[in-house]
Amino acid sequence: MGTKASESLSLGKDPKFLCGVAVSVYQNSGDPNANWAYFQEQKQVHVNMRLRLSAGNMTDWHEPGTADGTVVEAKWPKLGPSKIVKNTRIGKASDFWNRYEQDIQLAKDIGCNSFRLSLEWSRLFPRRGELDQEAVTRYNAIFDTLERNGMEPHVTLIWFVHPQWFQELGAFAKEENIPIFVDWCETAFKLFGKRSKLWTTFNEPGVAAICGHILGNHPPGKILHFREAGMYLRNELRAHAAVYKAIKALPGGKEVAVGICHNIFWTEPKRGGPLYAHVRAAVGIGNRIWGNETVMTFLKTGVFNYWVPLGGVIHWEEPDGKPGCDFMGVNHYARGVVGFFLNPTNKGPKGIADMGYPVYPPSLYRAVSYASTLGVPVYILENGMPCAQDDDRRKDWIDGCLAEVEKLIDDGYDVRGYFYWTLIDNFEWNFAWDLKFGLYEWNDDGTQRRTLRNGAKTIKTWYKLMPEALGKKLAKRHGRGGAMDEESRQEREQQTEEEYLRKEGFSPEEVEEFVAQDDNPIVTGVY
Repeated sequence: MGTKASESLSLGKDPKFLCGVAVSVYQNSGDPNANWAYFQEQKQVHVNMRLRLSAGNMTDWHEPGTADGTVVEAKWPKLGPSKIVKNTRIGKASDFWNRYEQDIQLAKDIGCNSFRLSLEWSRLFPRRGELDQEAVTRYNAIFDTLERNGMEPHVTLIWFVHPQWFQELGAFAKEENIPIFVDWCETAFKLFGKRSKLWTTFNEPGVAAICGHILGNHPPGKILHFREAGMYLRNELRAHAAVYKAIKALPGGKEVAVGICHNIFWTEPKRGGPLYAHVRAAVGIGNRIWGNETVMTFLKTGVFNYWVPLGGVIHWEEPDGKPGCDFMGVNHYARGVVGFFLNPTNKGPKGIADMGYPVYPPSLYRAVSYASTLGVPVYILENGMPCAQDDDRRKDWIDGCLAEVEKLIDDGYDVRGYFYWTLIDNFEWNFAWDLKFGLYEWNDDGTQRRTLRNGAKTIKTWYKLMPEALGKKLAKRHGRGGAMDEESRQEREQQTEEEYLRKEGFSPEEVEEFVAQDDNPIVTGVY
């Protein structure tokens, strides 16, 4: 991992596996100075008309003008439905910012010994250069509460949300903004570096790039801007490399672990054969755009290659080579299964989750084993299931995924912690309140009531046993030399899927047809 302090986080004299929940402060509190607060006012159709009034060389059509030319811009941003489901506004959501003591107690009640949370840049710097001391005090109070309740904090520096003033500068679409982000991270570490030993720079940089510039359901809401998405992701990863070096250079920096968190997701065709040739082509394109291999190759080598449809490859090489990364954070909810009509579907009778992906806990094994090829410890920083109606499915999901975690450690993988997404139902970005991920039910009805779901109660049993039991297994794992080899890993994954399908009642012929059609679809590269 790079530092002895980092290595000892889970493997000291009394080894503990971290069991926790992931909580985004913005999604549970709102913030009027955040880019998402402005984005929620945006409509699906945003018309800009720009007229050049004088001659001049425009260096970038996204700019309002240059010294040699001017542009008049007319906007009609209020056409069509809202970018947010049902035109919802976040408000204070479940108000974690003021109810943090109650919510941390709820986490303790289910057995958490760790708690992942975001440091909200927009709360600490609502205006550029102006630090809000009240926000500093509140965060210290939150850390104090976690310490009193015996929970190891896991801090995330940017979780899709940044100040609106940074958005107006172009955010990570412009490489000249990277030093601004690094400065924020340095300040955050100077303020709170002694409060946490685990620091994640970015939460899901690929999702921010793709949803913001291809799908249009995250800020800034652009659609099919493939090249800009690639540039955005490149600059996020460059920023991670710069932040890692900056934190390590600060007092106390070598005593903490600094990593990054990637949402590992891939798509597979439901069936093989010539009738599904178009599906295999589509999922190949989708996997390249998602960029699992782009992110992992950069973290392994410092080389960035992102494939742009009809636009070649965006290439970048870090001057210092391989960037620093003490651990790999994995967010994983599902693999995607694509049907004949390019529709989301599944390979088993468990059906589709509320978010549209198939219910298949064993995919967590493949995601983590893939992330482990980076050669550093892995923390599963988000894993959950949205379920508004049949809560037995949530229990099955939790039991299935935590069984995979234990299997991973038994097979030699260095998995240090598991954080369920999420503690309480919250504002799920453009889906607003429609997706119910919370262990605790919460509704936007003004009552601020939290109720532990029946399907969530199983996690209490797991969290009671896992810290010590898996901690000891991790210690033994280090003694015998680590994870299985690549060939054994692939055999294990195929065996897992075959066992799962047979258990669900499929015939041997169906099992053979359903098992992944590609050798390893998760690693589809850029070429």
